[in-house]
Amino acid sequence: MAEIKPDILSTVSRGGSGIEIRQLVTSLVAAETSGERSLNQRRLDDTNTTISAMGQLSQQVGTFKDAMAAVAQAASRQASSSTNAITFEVTNAALASDVSASVSVEQLASEQVLSFRFDASVTPTSAVKQGAVALNTDAWDDDRNFTIDASNDTLSGLTKQLNAIDGVTASLLDTGTGYALIVKSRAGESNALDADSITAIKTALNIADGAADGVTDATNNPLGVSSTVVAAQDALLLVDGVTVQRSENTFEDLFPGHKVTLNAVGTSTLASADTSTSVQERINSFLTIANDLKSYLTEATQRGLNGAEPGPLAGDVAAQSVLSRIRNIATQPINGFGAEPVFLAQIGIQTERDGTLTLNSARFERAMAENPDIVDALFSTKYSSNDPDVTVTGLSFAPPKVGSYALVYDPSTSPATATLDGQALSVTTNSAGKIVLRASEGDANGLQIVLGSNESLTTTVRYGQSMADQLKTYGETLLGASGIIARRETELSNNLAGFETNLEDIETKAAALTERYNIRFGRMEAVITSLNKTGEYMQSLMDAWNADR
Repeated sequence: MAEIKPDILSTVSRGGSGIEIRQLVTSLVAAETSGERSLNQRRLDDTNTTISAMGQLSQQVGTFKDAMAAVAQAASRQASSSTNAITFEVTNAALASDVSASVSVEQLASEQVLSFRFDASVTPTSAVKQGAVALNTDAWDDDRNFTIDASNDTLSGLTKQLNAIDGVTASLLDTGTGYALIVKSRAGESNALDADSITAIKTALNIADGAADGVTDATNNPLGVSSTVVAAQDALLLVDGVTVQRSENTFEDLFPGHKVTLNAVGTSTLASADTSTSVQERINSFLTIANDLKSYLTEATQRGLNGAEPGPLAGDVAAQSVLSRIRNIATQPINGFGAEPVFLAQIGIQTERDGTLTLNSARFERAMAENPDIVDALFSTKYSSNDPDVTVTGLSFAPPKVGSYALVYDPSTSPATATLDGQALSVTTNSAGKIVLRASEGDANGLQIVLGSNESLTTTVRYGQSMADQLKTYGETLLGASGIIARRETELSNNLAGFETNLEDIETKAAALTERYNIRFGRMEAVITSLNKTGEYMQSLMDAWNADR
């Protein structure tokens, strides 16, 4: 409010109008500005309240997003092993199916170990032979080469060069009675260094053909090397009586969606199942997360009818949009999990009269009995195909559009051709000799398909994003820089700045009005005072005339 100057004229000049100019100016200025000031102040206060409420909504959506991510990653499938010989774990519930198998570990995979023990006089700085060294294994496509020269022609230098090769580890040990060079490959027969590679290492150690093992000979074995080779071996196991061979003791390609770790020779029963109890607990967690956000939004957006207090986000378009999305969860189709979309009602999720989502246990049990994979639509984003011999994957950071795609592969043309919903795919071959099809444009962009055989094929491939992942992504979008909540917060901040500017303008206007009215009424007081003095003078003259008569 503008400062009202003291009513000097009315106070000092007792011959004025007698009007309290200060009070009059205050009243006039208030009459012209109070309505506009009150309106802008109310709008500013309401905007501050809404900004605070939007901050709370952001926190609620952040909690919702994180909880959806957690429930999507949580495993309702339980994997077990009957003995410590094998560890059995679920790695990808979307790919996993039920497992019940008897597995007997006959042999663990192990690495090749080359040991070179030296004469007691040998040290890490002892010289080795200069020249090129080439190493190879059955698993490598090409030789791995390095050169021994004047910069590294010592045992220590050779050890460093060996260690620099991917797939080989080398260490120079002080045994207490001399040094030993230990060279190891990765586990598995195919990862072992071949005979030529072993010869190349011996040559670098100045071991000549025919040199006596462990005998120091200045010509044939100057370092007095004695060497041993422990052969690498693959893991061998029987799965329900079928022999299986792996180069490592940990692998994920035996049972899709599971990791097997071999710990010791022995027999174990492996089991994996999606129990209805664990799935039901997971669904209830999902519903609690959705209901919590919906409950908050319902209260925050209530309009205050019938005397009730309105919520801080009453009438807010952004909050109403989020509430509408959450309310419609149960009616939204989830595509990409079969020929027809899946609805939550099919799983047994229903909406109560108050809008709360609940799980009908009886309907859920029936749905699980008919199709255990139906819960994938709720929790497990997945790629799939009608043909079990077809593997489908995609880019995690840029997945294709959800839905089903018609795949046609024709190897009879030259070159072979493939289409997905009529869109041409690139056709290549991977290192395992499998046909790989890739989509580089359109709705399926980024989709990769590996065929089990090079035969003509017509099938359907799908990409489905689970409801939990959809809602997690929705939360991320809401909170993103271009999301509806961020845009609304920016709009509110701009509005707040506008109302603050309006109030400043109103104060400036009030000050100007006060100044103007003070000047006007000051002049009026001066005129009235002058007239009063003239009147007094005339009265005195009249009184004098009357006295003389």
